[in-house]
Amino acid sequence: MRDTIRHPLLRDFYDHWEALRAVRALPRRADFDPFRMPRLLPFLIVNEVERGAGGKLRFRVRLEGEGVVEARGRSAKGRYVDEPGVIVLGNGVIEAYERMIADRRPWYAEGTFRPDALRSGSLHRLALPFAGDDPERVDFIIVGFVHDLPPMPGRR
Repeated sequence: MRDTIRHPLLRDFYDHWEALRAVRALPRRADFDPFRMPRLLPFLIVNEVERGAGGKLRFRVRLEGEGVVEARGRSAKGRYVDEPGVIVLGNGVIEAYERMIADRRPWYAEGTFRPDALRSGSLHRLALPFAGDDPERVDFIIVGFVHDLPPMPGRR
């Protein structure tokens, strides 16, 4: 997977995840300190996995960096990924997260990002699975969401 990650910040994020994981299937969320990667902080999203009746999975945005909010144009903190307006790019994010729950493997995607009529740029997205209390179960998906969008008009 590492060889497919073209953005250097996200390669560093992946390497950090691998180091935390060591010989385990998953690193624990409690072991991840985002302040150890200060350049990535503005581009991080922490999603918590919630399991409902019948095994239904939902993903709640627990934390997002300023660069993510700027790209999206609004905060999604506390909202679910499947709510309208939370995912700017609906290109298989929920399906990718569901696969990550099943196979406990990272997901990387890149492409053109056009969140509104005024801006366009490139996007690199690396989603990494983390365990909570159960070391074998994905309870968090932490995403590096790196883009090169210009600021929204009227903002710095």
